[in-house]
Amino acid sequence: MVNRAKDAAATERVGIIGVGEMARAMVEGLCEGNENPPQIFLSPRGAGAAAELAGRFPTVRVCSGNQDVIDRAALIVIAVRPDQRAEALTGLTVPADREVVSVLAGVAIDEVRRLLGTRAPVVRAIPLPAVRGRTSVTVICPDRPAAAALFGTLGGALPLADEASFNVFSALTGTITSHYAYLATLTEWAAGHGVPAEDADRYLRGLFQDVGRALGDGSRPLPRLVGDHETPNGSNERVRTTWFDEKNAAALKEALDALLAHLGGAGRRTPDMP
Repeated sequence: MVNRAKDAAATERVGIIGVGEMARAMVEGLCEGNENPPQIFLSPRGAGAAAELAGRFPTVRVCSGNQDVIDRAALIVIAVRPDQRAEALTGLTVPADREVVSVLAGVAIDEVRRLLGTRAPVVRAIPLPAVRGRTSVTVICPDRPAAAALFGTLGGALPLADEASFNVFSALTGTITSHYAYLATLTEWAAGHGVPAEDADRYLRGLFQDVGRALGDGSRPLPRLVGDHETPNGSNERVRTTWFDEKNAAALKEALDALLAHLGGAGRRTPDMP
C-alpha cells in the first residue's frame, strides 16, 4: 500500500549532493515563486553555488558534508559528475528508509547502490535545465511516488518501467547540442553570404523559439507538424528532402544506436525495490 503521507514528507526535505548547473536549476524550480518551498540541504561541493542559493532562498542551507545531507534529508538527489561518483559517494551511509534519485548520466541503478552500499530505493532521472521554470517533463525509472512527486512539482514526471527504456531517453537527450550546432551552422552560412552574424543569430533565435511553441500542441503528432509547416514544392520541403534525406536520417539513427550501446545497450531491467 502506498504511504502517501511518507512520500509527501520526503519531498519536504530534499538533499542534493553535487551543486552544479542541474542542482541549481532544481533548487530554483522548487523555490522560486513557491509559497511553501521544501527544506533543501546542499552539499558543500560547488561551495560558491551552494552559498549563493542559500543566500537567495530561506529554506536552503549548506551542510557540513555529504553525510550531513543524507542525515537531514528524506529524498536525496545525487548530482555529482559521473566521473566523480566514487570519490563523492564511497563511504557514505544511506539508511534504507531514504529514497535516492540519481541524475548520473550513464550510471546504472546497480552501480549507484553498490557505491552507496545501501538497500534504499534508487531512481534514475533525466532532469533538464527547464525544470527551473517548471516547464520540462522529467523521465524517471522506476516509478517511485516520492521521486514522481518531486519532479511533478518541476513540470511533470514521465515514469519508465526499466533501464532499457531509460537508456533510449538518455540517448535522445544527447541530441540537444546538435540542435544548437545546427543553428550555429545556419548563422555561419548566412554570414558567408554577407549577412551580419548578429542579425542572423537574432533572427534564428526568434524563428526557432516560435517553432518550439508549436510543440506545446500535443494533439498534433510530430510527422503532422512537418506537413503543417510545409507547402508542396516550397522552401521547407526542398531543404528537408534534399538535405535531411533517407541517408541523412539513417546516419542520425546510426549515431544514436552507437550512443545507446555506450549507455548500456538494451540495459537491464530495474531490480525489485524494497
